[in-house]
Amino acid sequence: MMVFQGQPYDDDKFQEVIGEMWEVMSNYDPEIYGFKWADEDGPRFQLAPMGYRGYIEARPVREIVA
Repeated sequence: MMVFQGQPYDDDKFQEVIGEMWEVMSNYDPEIYGFKWADEDGPRFQLAPMGYRGYIEARPVREIVA
């Protein structure tokens, strides 16, 4: 799993923050670390949105074997 965590935010803006994090994740290339996205291997998951700790979401990856 590759875990992403955003900056702390105002709880009233959680939907906006989630959308911003999804944009970051969609543009992120895990191959620079030797992994590729593996959404078929398992579910994505998020921790309950709590502004004081930032938004946290994880997405499955698979190691690239050369």
